[in-house]
Order: sequence, then structure tokens, then C-alpha cells
Amino acid sequence: MIAPMFRGRSLVLVLLLAACGGPSSPPPAEPAARTAADLGPMCHRYYARQGTCTDDYLSAVLDVRVELDMPKGIGERVKAEGRDVVLKESRAHWESDMEPAKIDAMCEAMATRTPADQVERLLKQGDACEAAADCKAFAICAVGTERSYIASGATHH
Repeated sequence: MIAPMFRGRSLVLVLLLAACGGPSSPPPAEPAARTAADLGPMCHRYYARQGTCTDDYLSAVLDVRVELDMPKGIGERVKAEGRDVVLKESRAHWESDMEPAKIDAMCEAMATRTPADQVERLLKQGDACEAAADCKAFAICAVGTERSYIASGATHH
């Protein structure tokens, strides 16, 4: 039997050992491996963030398109017509592409058609962009992940 003056201290010691991962604590569980199925929800979060950061996102896309001159002549067009005119047109195309049914189809395709060797890279890129503190940082991150797509000359997401 524990002496009365130590009884409270023993309880505290047991609680401390349990809280600090003492011998009675199970080892931490390994995080579940992520799969292509995780791309769908991440994709929806990504497009939702684009929606809240539209101005910064479209501006960053235009900057990269001008830098890469993709599509061909866009830099000259911005000089001739003005950045605001080109951004306004870009917004109209973007809004058409961001209809819920189109986003659902893109995200479903991402979750079901992404090669297994690309899944973790895409999820890490998505995590990095999601962690961006503000819209400007998100836009820079997002456009960075899309740079090769833009450089390829593709016109839709």
C-alpha cells in the first residue's frame, strides 16, 4: 500500500508517464498512404481557392503567358490592347471553365486517370498551394504548378 503522503504523487506520475508516451502508450499510428482518390477532394479545394483568389490567380497566369509568349503573340497583344482588356477576356474564359459540372469532371478525371507515379507529386504540390497564407502566394504557387501546362500551349485546364 502506498503511504498517504505519496498517493497523490503516484497518480500524477502515472498520468505524466501516459501523457508523455511512457511505457503504457501505444506507438503513434502511421499516416494512411494517400492514393489517387485523394486527388479529387484536393482538386475541388484547389479550384475553390482559385475562386476566392481569382484576380491574383488570373494576373499570375497572364504574367506567365506573357513571359512564355503562350499563346504566341500574347505579349504583343497586352502591349497593344492593354493588360486590363486581356485580363477581362481571360476572366470570361476562366468563369466558363469554372462551372461546377466542369470542375467535377476535371477533378473526377484527376482522381481516376492520374498515373500512380504522379499521385504523390501532385498531392504535395496541392498541399503546398493550400498552405499559402494569402491569395497572392496561392496564385504564385498554383501558376508555378501549371507552368509546364501553360508552356505546352494548352488553353484549358
